[in-house]
Amino acid sequence: MESENINVRYEHQNNSNYLVIEDDNEYQDYQYKMLKRNKPDHFLKMSMYSVNGRYGIYYDITSKQQLNRFYEYGKMTMDDVKSICVNLSEMVRIADDYMLDIDHVKIEPKYLYMDVGTRKIYFVYHTRVNSNTFNEELKILFEFILEHFDHSLEKECIVKLYEVYQKVLVGDYDPYNLIRMFGGIEKDKYKEKVVRENIEEDIEEYKEKEIISVFPEQIKVDKEEKVTDKVVSRKVIVGALMIAFGLVNIILPDMMPINISLVAFVSLGSGTGILFYTKKHHVKENTVTIVEKEEVPYVIKEKREPEQKDKTDVYDDMCNETILLSDYIGASGKKKTLKLHMVEDDGVQNPLMHTKELENISTIEMDKYPYVIGSFDKMADVIVEAQVISRMHCCIYNDKLSEDIYAVEDLNATNGTYVNGERLNNHEKRQLFNGDILKLAAVSFKVEIS
Repeated sequence: MESENINVRYEHQNNSNYLVIEDDNEYQDYQYKMLKRNKPDHFLKMSMYSVNGRYGIYYDITSKQQLNRFYEYGKMTMDDVKSICVNLSEMVRIADDYMLDIDHVKIEPKYLYMDVGTRKIYFVYHTRVNSNTFNEELKILFEFILEHFDHSLEKECIVKLYEVYQKVLVGDYDPYNLIRMFGGIEKDKYKEKVVRENIEEDIEEYKEKEIISVFPEQIKVDKEEKVTDKVVSRKVIVGALMIAFGLVNIILPDMMPINISLVAFVSLGSGTGILFYTKKHHVKENTVTIVEKEEVPYVIKEKREPEQKDKTDVYDDMCNETILLSDYIGASGKKKTLKLHMVEDDGVQNPLMHTKELENISTIEMDKYPYVIGSFDKMADVIVEAQVISRMHCCIYNDKLSEDIYAVEDLNATNGTYVNGERLNNHEKRQLFNGDILKLAAVSFKVEIS
């Protein structure tokens, strides 16, 4: 944790930018005198001051970028990670030569400053800013690396990076040779391939078990089923026999041993009555409702075309809907875009400006955000070929919550970023409005938001 009395800020003096750390205590430790006198490599050049009981250190960060800011505009590769580790090990060896305590070297991303061209990292040495050990801050650094690493790269690189992270967590590394943690990616390819295949087999096996363990959804369905008991069956047989006896006695009286006309008619009527009554009442009363569970398979619903309505139905729907005026205005409005037009200065020839796709442009039109303007073609989205322009001079942002709000941030530019003549502080953001004059060192642009 940082002390409550410690103040961290940025200052610009005589075309130089400084990180300033001050508090109420005087810096009398021999380490500061060693750093000030010898100016060892990989450490930011520093100077000390005291004003009104406040003591501070100026760290020269001119033409350097904070590591956490630098990777806001792009993803890390494995080469970037290795470069960071090489710089760390070089710093540790130099700190040992000058008898500096590496626990007081700040390696959190916000305290690391990098030369964009050479990727050389410079470090802040301070005995009072937080009390983390080197190992604790290295964990913080690698968490930042994992967050900003390009996970679209080859799987071998990602696997290797996570292996290195695990070594950092358990302290299995040599601070004098951090690059040794990476080993040889080519040597481990076969091993990683076997591990990856085993993992994929385990995933497939898990998926099969998961599919088996998921039962189809069941719903209750009512089904009617007619249940006819034995009594009903006997009555139907008796009725049928009586009807048959009556018909035979009437139609073929010679075939019957006894010819009784009255009995025949009574038998026929009784049989018919029995069948009619049994069918209408008894069978209906014995019909039961059985509740069953029916499995509903998981299916993907097919996309159906909306039903076509005739003009009358469409007109009725429109009449029944309420349209708010605010909804209409919002739907009809268009997003405003930002353009920067280079302003011609009398007596001064404007520098050449280009992107990776376009040559000799005079207007900057952003196709993404954040959008970096500078002179370094490997990091800037638009390149301004002028010595007064820093490699990463400024950055344009668009507020996602309000699409028409744009802002500019100074990226530690040596010759400054100005909005309407007012210079921005290091990493200060300022909202841009239509008609503003944005000036990068000596190159001016007119802001158009329309």
